[in-house]
Amino acid sequence: MEQKDNFISLLSDTTFKYMFKNEEYRPFFERLIKLTTNIDIKEYELYDNEINSGSKGRDYRLDILLKKDKDFIIIEMNSSVDTRSILKNRQYLYSIAGGGLAKGEDFKKMHTILININNASYKENKNAITVGYDLINEEYKDVIDDLKIYDIYVASLDKIHYNGSNEKETYLALFRAQSFEEMKEISGENKEALRIVEELERLSEDDEFRTYYDAEKVQRKLVNSARLDGYDAGVIKGKEEGAKERELSIAKNFIKDGIPLEIVSKNTGLSIEELNKLV
Repeated sequence: MEQKDNFISLLSDTTFKYMFKNEEYRPFFERLIKLTTNIDIKEYELYDNEINSGSKGRDYRLDILLKKDKDFIIIEMNSSVDTRSILKNRQYLYSIAGGGLAKGEDFKKMHTILININNASYKENKNAITVGYDLINEEYKDVIDDLKIYDIYVASLDKIHYNGSNEKETYLALFRAQSFEEMKEISGENKEALRIVEELERLSEDDEFRTYYDAEKVQRKLVNSARLDGYDAGVIKGKEEGAKERELSIAKNFIKDGIPLEIVSKNTGLSIEELNKLV
């Protein structure tokens, strides 16, 4: 199913961070994490520092960082799952567990958990929802007790409708929805899920939020286009011949998707005058 133009997806980092950091909607995510990992995050505080700036816009740093005493939880929303995203998320885990938040005499041993919400299926079992990993010292075959990874997979959750007993599957299926109508069908009579859909519909009409949301959408397409063409994160390698034509082609697709010219200009480097010629 194709996404509607005004649709706001829960798979977006921008959406996820906004909803989680809003105390009114955080219980939805607290319940989701409890159902999928059996971890109660209610007593954890949102921790914003130089690693997690807490800005409204997409800042290309870790999504959510929670802290309770010496324990930390990282929650990452992965709209696409590849080697790069896996390594990036683990770098966050190792940085924090290794003392990235405390230095010198202030260093304390930290228990750190990484929770990935993945828009993918688990390769070993397409029906698996949550897979937990212990990290092991290969030399001594010892489990590293201070580190833990949970992967939550949403791609296998298709044709889900709330029936009063499948709350976990219902909540996760919302991340895969492509329209507000589909979200409402999934939610059924689940009030918590319907509140999330209602807020997403409101955000779809919020010009400020849509600016941040569309900017992330553009950036993701630029990165994907760069990878397909043999580039790395939009940095051109090799000959520049044809680069302008490629930028114009990408911009045309953005405009076709209804993304404002100002956002397209900011993320492609093309001027408004150049973009107006493509309309």
